[in-house]
Amino acid sequence: MSSLFTSRDDIEGNIGIGKLPSGLESILDNISNEFYGIIPDKNASTYHLWYKDMPTSIKYNVEQIQKSDFWNKICDGNKKCINFNVKEMDELYYSNFKNTEDNISTHNLYGSSGNIIIHKDCHNICSFNKVVLYRILIGLSDSNDNVITRFPEFNMEKKINKSDYVIFDFSRTSHQVIKEDQSKKTHRMLLKLHFIVCENCNYSKTYINFLKVYFINYDKITRYILANGTDPETFYQFFIGLACQYFYTPYISNIILFIVIIIIIILKCLFKIKLIYKNLSKIIKYVFFSLISIYLLIVIFYWLRYKLLGIK
Repeated sequence: MSSLFTSRDDIEGNIGIGKLPSGLESILDNISNEFYGIIPDKNASTYHLWYKDMPTSIKYNVEQIQKSDFWNKICDGNKKCINFNVKEMDELYYSNFKNTEDNISTHNLYGSSGNIIIHKDCHNICSFNKVVLYRILIGLSDSNDNVITRFPEFNMEKKINKSDYVIFDFSRTSHQVIKEDQSKKTHRMLLKLHFIVCENCNYSKTYINFLKVYFINYDKITRYILANGTDPETFYQFFIGLACQYFYTPYISNIILFIVIIIIIILKCLFKIKLIYKNLSKIIKYVFFSLISIYLLIVIFYWLRYKLLGIK
């Protein structure tokens, strides 16, 4: 049995780019047509429809894709391999990002930062020995000549169209989404599937199921944060959206460290607090509340600017 993977890396994991069997095309057409018809706001940056919330007719067609024997190839030819679909994480996804490759560093991305900036979907907290969660992006729309899914560490990229698939390691693979030309009104519709794979597996079903629950809950939390932080309008949404953006800001840890040092200097020189062990708890408290206060002032600024001037 041939493999789905076209590239492998010890650090970045396995990735694959290809096309689904022609026998699945009519099913994808059905999903695409019905999904597009129920998207509430086609000007929104993103819209998610989770598997559990899909109308019965769409869910039936999605299940035909989920259950396809084609995904047995994820086991990479290994005979002692656990491989099963995590349908609780599966979704239909519509995106209409308004960024270009050139303006990523100059525009506020808020919750969409997690898609546009180079990132890993789960980083190290989802890396487990021999157990991998694979995310699969399946194209549902045609004529995408503008939106790129890029894997910089592999020097590979793909403009995903109908029947195309991209598979990558949920925890380890760095990737980003780029809209090349802002003037083009290019949207994408994707079916996202997820499979847990354990090669040469010696783990118990209890352990594998625990990891499944872990992945599901991680995805729920992050999706809630990103959904509320994208296209912010309320103070709460700006609070979350800016946190998402700053999380992905290059050298953010160095920036925070610099601010902490400035705060400590102010505490010592202006408020005459001695930098001794006895005052450690007091210093930590002042630093913490200072950081929170600075962040709240930033959020208030962006929120009020939006309310008064309509600028995000």
